[in-house]
Amino acid sequence: MKMKFMRIPSLIMVVVLLASVATGGAVAQSGADDAGLYDSLEEMVPLYNDNADSVDLGPISLAGSSNIYIEDGDSTITYSLTMDDQNRITELADSPSEDAKRKITTDRATIEALATASNPAAAFRDAVANDDIVITGEDGQTVERIKWAVINAFKGFFI
Repeated sequence: MKMKFMRIPSLIMVVVLLASVATGGAVAQSGADDAGLYDSLEEMVPLYNDNADSVDLGPISLAGSSNIYIEDGDSTITYSLTMDDQNRITELADSPSEDAKRKITTDRATIEALATASNPAAAFRDAVANDDIVITGEDGQTVERIKWAVINAFKGFFI
């Protein structure tokens, strides 16, 4: 009975996420440029890459380009990053990428915590596991949206 009870919330989440995929998400607006936040992320990249082996997301791959949407009060700051197959950041840009397949959504406090963490890769993994960072498919990337809807519904088994 307990297993059946636990399956119902998971199925509801999958249905809600798939419905949001079908209807499309809200378009994020880039807020004012925040050079200080971007600079702190740039400075964090080498330490992140040194600890990239700490990002064990199971069978989940983040290789390729992703846009990062950082909610900051009433505005949203948008950056992009590219990762390789070993979860290392190979490129960080202070603007969104038209080639991004994924959307990484978080808030400013989470990004600031990552930028100052002693192991930002592990902090990233933990933030994904705790839903402080949510990964979905970028608008127009239907396969990625469906894939990430399923992953987010069952990530407790992976992360």
